[in-house]
Amino acid sequence: MKLLKTFPHLTNSEIEDILKQQRSVRAFQDWQIIYSVQTNSDKTAEEFASILGTTKSKVYYTIQSYNKQGKDWRSYSNWGGRREERCILTLEEEKTILNSLEQDALSGKVLIYKHVKDIVEKKINREVSDDYIWDMFKRHNWSKKVPRQSHPKANKEEQEDYKKNSKKIWLPSH
Repeated sequence: MKLLKTFPHLTNSEIEDILKQQRSVRAFQDWQIIYSVQTNSDKTAEEFASILGTTKSKVYYTIQSYNKQGKDWRSYSNWGGRREERCILTLEEEKTILNSLEQDALSGKVLIYKHVKDIVEKKINREVSDDYIWDMFKRHNWSKKVPRQSHPKANKEEQEDYKKNSKKIWLPSH
């Protein structure tokens, strides 16, 4: 049973002020964990987790990050979404590429993902994965159109009759 302790980067009143300023739930919960551990240093991570309604690993991770990085440990503003430094193209650039191809796609010309992949690779001068192209289609609500399984005027009874009455002879292929 390991007792948690925070380094004195901030006083209790400074943490209270930061806690009151938080607008996101995640940030509030993180600062609440830090405040609780700093004011009650005689409890374990399990006890903090049950009191605060979070997991033991979340408590450990939050305290460890705060102790390592100090008062500026929580520098991110929000979670999820597209991070621009990791993105290949911005949403606007992707949209312009797809808009330029939209007329070809709507006019019935066959548009395959490899064609779009080539255009993207020429634009950024490097290779991209197939998944990036499919994710780009999904982001911009493009759907994959495939041929139907069977003709709409097909007669199922005639097909079954043909299957039952056709000769089953195998001929050598030489």
